[in-house]
Amino acid sequence: MTFKYNKINAMCSWCKRTANPHPSFANETIPTKTIRTAKGRKLELCFSCYEIEQDEAKFKKIEFETSLDQKFENMTILGLN
Repeated sequence: MTFKYNKINAMCSWCKRTANPHPSFANETIPTKTIRTAKGRKLELCFSCYEIEQDEAKFKKIEFETSLDQKFENMTILGLN
């Protein structure tokens, strides 16, 4: 699991955060990881959202990438994307 640090225009696809919330790193962008979902979507998740989604996929007993697609579609229906 490799996260990219100091990426220009980094933004989490879920929480929309752009700035690093850690006080010691306030001048840095948020570390993100780009993931390709089962349906081929390219999503950028911050460390926190990534961990939450990993746990959710394990709880639902489905593949991580499939779980991301389900959440993306639900967020679209609710107008949150």
